[in-house]
Amino acid sequence: MTERHVIISSLAAIAMMVTLHAQAPQTERVPGAVQTSSVQMTGEVMWVQGDWLAARMQPDGHFSLFHVQPGREFVIDGQTRHIGDLKAGTVVTATVTTRTQSVTLRTTTSLAGTVWYAQGNYVILTLQTGENKAYTVPESYKFTVEGKPASVNELKPGMKVTATKIVEEPETEFSMSTVVTGKAPK
Repeated sequence: MTERHVIISSLAAIAMMVTLHAQAPQTERVPGAVQTSSVQMTGEVMWVQGDWLAARMQPDGHFSLFHVQPGREFVIDGQTRHIGDLKAGTVVTATVTTRTQSVTLRTTTSLAGTVWYAQGNYVILTLQTGENKAYTVPESYKFTVEGKPASVNELKPGMKVTATKIVEEPETEFSMSTVVTGKAPK
């Protein structure tokens, strides 16, 4: 293979990658409003066994049983402790902070094709892969034909078009953090 063929083949491969990359869906994460709330619970440790802690809740005096995750740290009298270090009579306060954020995942896909059929707001395009795909689009949607915007009603078989499809999916992200502090009995 001559040097010229290698250069031409390399340029063709790069052009194909750029074309494929331009048509690959692009997803962006659009953050929305953040809501934060905190709740405090206070209780006196009655007993600890393994990963379980029983506490008499304040101020109402009811008992609650908690399964404590391994590794959970408590700050008792300013020092880091673990569940096995807690003694009956220790008063603990858990502050649970919840953060909620709405997020929109916006996926943008560009495509190019040839109009195979168009009627009303329904169009069938023959894509560059040779595959026919049907689309129902709003009347306000604009395709690009020869560099100019065209509505679905203006499309005719054989026209070369490009289009951009945007899909938005709402999601909600949650995160929670808990800080437990306390005072050991004297």
